[in-house]
Amino acid sequence: MPQDFTVGWDHTPSEALTWNLVARGWPISDAKAQARRWLELVGLWEYRDRPLRTLSEEQRRRATVAAVLATEADAMFLDEPTVELDVKVRHNVWRAIRETVTDGASILLTTHDMREAEIIGDRVVLIDSGITVAEGRPYELVRALPYEYRIVLEKFEGLEEFTSSIDLGDRAVVYARSYGEMVRLVEELGRVTTIHLVDKVGLEDAYLRLVSDSESREAA
Repeated sequence: MPQDFTVGWDHTPSEALTWNLVARGWPISDAKAQARRWLELVGLWEYRDRPLRTLSEEQRRRATVAAVLATEADAMFLDEPTVELDVKVRHNVWRAIRETVTDGASILLTTHDMREAEIIGDRVVLIDSGITVAEGRPYELVRALPYEYRIVLEKFEGLEEFTSSIDLGDRAVVYARSYGEMVRLVEELGRVTTIHLVDKVGLEDAYLRLVSDSESREAA
């Protein structure tokens, strides 16, 4: 599933999925039943008889994902399948992907959404400028970080003292190594600036650190 590919145009979602399966050798009755199953899974069954050209870009994308997953192929390649999908629909697609993997298929999925990779990925490969900087289970990569919490706050004079920070323009991210350090920093920083978010670190933080370490090694 290329990122900019959409099944059909004048076809309806039901036709697109059904005939895609028939072309792959499915009996027509099985193809229709499979098309219904996957259109229901991605929340498109009520639009089954509307031409795809009359649906939104987001709905056409869901139909494309359903058409790929419905094939029950042993291996599938999805390029950013959830881009432009709203939160609820994205979770429906995640569920469909995980059900497909549970049934025994292998899926190679590319994404810029680190949260997506962290939630549904069994194993991730982090790539920067075409070079692999790390690979492993999401939890293992996050656990390898030297800190546990991130604090998003308004920038203030004196922020440069924090070496483990990231500049976000008028905001910054400061990292804490433990729960105790996070509580202390929130109390101290809350006196001089506005705290916007306190959260556990995730795969995105691991990626940023790994890329930074890789660039530092190259510079040396």
